Amino acid sequence: MKREKLIAFRGKRTQQAMAKAYGVTQQAWCQWETGAKTPTVLTMKRIEQESGIPMEEIFSDVFDNLKLSGEIA
Repeated sequence: MKREKLIAFRGKRTQQAMAKAYGVTQQAWCQWETGAKTPTVLTMKRIEQESGIPMEEIFSDVFDNLKLSGEIA
């Protein structure tokens, strides 16, 4: 599942540029965009602050799964 809001936040910047800004590899950023992996909570909060989009929206797949499992209300 692609994380369209994360891709939109990146805009015209490359995955490599975003990865460098967040201190990860380009492969890690790519995995975040494709939904294969999820960044740390601190990184999700930083992305939320810099994008202006709630992390629950950007990473909705993660939060939806937590709700289904009963880990969050």
